Amino acid sequence: MRNKLNWILGSLIALLGGCKAPQKAVQQEIVTLYGVPYATYDISGKVINEQNKPIEGASITVKGYRNAAMGETVQTDKKGMFYVTASDFPTDSVNIVVSTPNATDSVQHQTSYKKEKEGRGFYRGECEIETTIQLK
Repeated sequence: MRNKLNWILGSLIALLGGCKAPQKAVQQEIVTLYGVPYATYDISGKVINEQNKPIEGASITVKGYRNAAMGETVQTDKKGMFYVTASDFPTDSVNIVVSTPNATDSVQHQTSYKKEKEGRGFYRGECEIETTIQLK
């Protein structure tokens, strides 16, 4: 009877997780990274007409990854100059869209990054683009 009681108690403890067969310990390193890859962009330029005259007040929108706008839409000054700075997802090219009441055009530029410093995680680097866009 005592053997039967020991067997029942042993089974009950095993079912409740109190008994485990010994297992060989395995060490694994789990690396978890948080964040989103990004790069910084400095884009400047000049917008001119067919007579090479600067266009004042043109809207400039820079589009990057998946054609999403990067940074803010800016306006050209009296000399037709503009400057956009943004931190955004790295992309192989940017599309600079120029809009005036009379015309809209876009120019695509390939990106080239200054390499990141080691240990900066998801940062791809800096991209500088300088351009002149002629509206027709």
